[in-house]
Amino acid sequence: MVLTTILLLLIAIIAIGKGSDWLTDSLIPLARKLGITGTFVGLILVSIAVSLPEVLVAVYAQINGYSLLSFGVVLGSITCNIGLMTGLSALAKPLRVQSHVILRDGIFSVVVPILVFAVGSSGRITRIEGLAFLFLFIPYVINVYLIEKQRTVKEKEQDLKEVEIELDLAGFEFGKIKSGWLSFILGLSLLLGGAYLFSNQLINLVKGFGINELLIGLTIGAIGPSIPNIITAFQATQKGMGEIAVSETLGSNIFTMLVTLGILALLSPISISSQWIRFDIPSVLFMSILLFFFIVSKQTISKIEGAILLFCYIVILLLQIKVI
Repeated sequence: MVLTTILLLLIAIIAIGKGSDWLTDSLIPLARKLGITGTFVGLILVSIAVSLPEVLVAVYAQINGYSLLSFGVVLGSITCNIGLMTGLSALAKPLRVQSHVILRDGIFSVVVPILVFAVGSSGRITRIEGLAFLFLFIPYVINVYLIEKQRTVKEKEQDLKEVEIELDLAGFEFGKIKSGWLSFILGLSLLLGGAYLFSNQLINLVKGFGINELLIGLTIGAIGPSIPNIITAFQATQKGMGEIAVSETLGSNIFTMLVTLGILALLSPISISSQWIRFDIPSVLFMSILLFFFIVSKQTISKIEGAILLFCYIVILLLQIKVI
């Protein structure tokens, strides 16, 4: 039973990674057609593409009545992005962060978890508040547009090139097919199927082994779908494109907290336990502020700072296991 579950989880992760690969490959021609003026659309596409696996896993769990599991996936994916995606990438090579990324994504990445903490302090995230989270994604999109509009033509060309690289690197490298409608349909189908299989195995772990569903969401549920993105960011860093790891982390976290959390609350109001207020949500806030501090102080995340992010993530995971 355990081996079967582990095997199916691995198959699901591979399906999610390959589905993400084919799906994002199909978006590359769109990014090119958008041209320089469409750079901000490409950046939003990257945020969505990076976050989509976690969104699907969380939504599937919520639909099946496992709201703790889905909420764990949301919170866990944010700390996972910071600790593993950015932390491991910085360990490979220091990550340079341009000032426009800080203005575009960095500020929102701190403001949004503060907002989630403030709303969650009431003990509940209602459907109205979930809808408000979704609408709050619009100012972020507008901010991205305004920041990119102020950049020079040369800078926009570079941004668009980085968007294409991010989309091209996403997912697993094996089994490449020509980008187009076929890659889009196959990628989306595989991604949906992989997320469904992954969610079912998480539920089996909760039902069959009696493991706390929030803990499952915070750990396996968050790390599993993020593995392809972590590999992508690490590979990009080794190729000298370290800023991709930071921009993917920030964009994905903003999308996850506003859109994913908004969708979950719309499906069913989320009851926030006192433990989430005391530890889990503050952990997300702490990691977000720590990352923001690193990128603002020197506009570079050093290897030592990457190690600190990774260490803090591991400590938070261990404390979550103990607390739960």
